[in-house]
Amino acid sequence: MKIVSLIPSSTEIVDFLGLSKNLIGVSHECDNPKMVKGLPILTKSKIKINQNSLKIDNDIKKILQLGLSVYEVKAKLLKNLNPDVIITQSQCSVCAVSLEQLKKSLGAWLDSSPRLIDLSPNSFDDILNDILKVGEFLNVSSNAIEKVNFIKTQVEVIKKKLINEKKKKVLCIEWLNPLMVAGNWIPDLLNFSNADSLMIQSGSNSNFIKFENLVKLKVDKVILMPCGFDINRTREELKYLDKNFDAFFHNKEVYLVDGNRFFNRPGPSILESLYILCEIIHPDIFQPKPSNKRWIKL
Repeated sequence: MKIVSLIPSSTEIVDFLGLSKNLIGVSHECDNPKMVKGLPILTKSKIKINQNSLKIDNDIKKILQLGLSVYEVKAKLLKNLNPDVIITQSQCSVCAVSLEQLKKSLGAWLDSSPRLIDLSPNSFDDILNDILKVGEFLNVSSNAIEKVNFIKTQVEVIKKKLINEKKKKVLCIEWLNPLMVAGNWIPDLLNFSNADSLMIQSGSNSNFIKFENLVKLKVDKVILMPCGFDINRTREELKYLDKNFDAFFHNKEVYLVDGNRFFNRPGPSILESLYILCEIIHPDIFQPKPSNKRWIKL
C-alpha cells in the first residue's frame, strides 16, 4: 500500500502504526520520523515563515480574503506517484492543505484513484479516534487499538499521580501577535495534568484575545506554544512583542515549549506533550527534563 501524508500528525500516526515504509510522499512540514526527509515533498507554503508573527498573520488574512489557499499542492508530482491512500485534514485551513483544496487541485483524478482519509480533531478523544480511523483504513486496526489503549493507560496513570495535588491556573498561548489562546485538545491536556485551562474550554477552537483581557487574569504559569514555532523561533519572536508583555510576564512563571514538534501536532506525540505539561506544572511529582528540544523556563 502506497501512502501519501499531507500533514505532520498523520505522518507520525502512520509511523506509530508501523507503516512508515509505505510512505511515498509527504508535506513540506513533515519532519518526523527522520526517514521522511528523503521523500518527495508535495506541498508548498505561500507564506514567508521567517517573518514575525504579526506579518505572518497579515499575509495569511490577505490570502484568505481573496478566497485562496495558504498552500500549494504539487498536483502533477502527486499524480505521478499514484498513491493508494492520501491523508489530509479539514480541521484548519491555515495549518495545512485542506481536504477541499486537495479535491480542487486534483479534480476528476480523485474519482478513480486514491482513497482519501480526512482528519479533523478538536479534542483529545478526537485525536485517539483519528489514530483508530487511520488504522482501520490501513488495515492495522488491532495495532491501532493497542496503541490507543496504551495512551489511555498512561493518561490514567498521570491523573492518579496528581489527584491530590493543588490545581494550577495555566494560560497556554498558541500565537503571540495577535494574541491567541490555545484551544481544541490543549484544555484536555491541562485537565489531565490537574490544571485549570484559562479563557477556553475543551473542543473550542483557539481564539484571539485582547491584551487588556490578558492582564486581568490570575495566572500561575504561562506556556508559550506558537503553532509552527520551535523554542528558538519563539524566543526570537519575543523581541517583537510590545513592552507591555514584559510587565505581564514579570513575577510570573513563563515557559517556552516546542509548539511545532509537540502541542500543535494532533497525533501520537500528544502523549509526550502531556508529559511536558506535567513536568512544567508539577515539577515535584514529575522529574523535569528541560531542553531546547522540549521546554525551557524563560
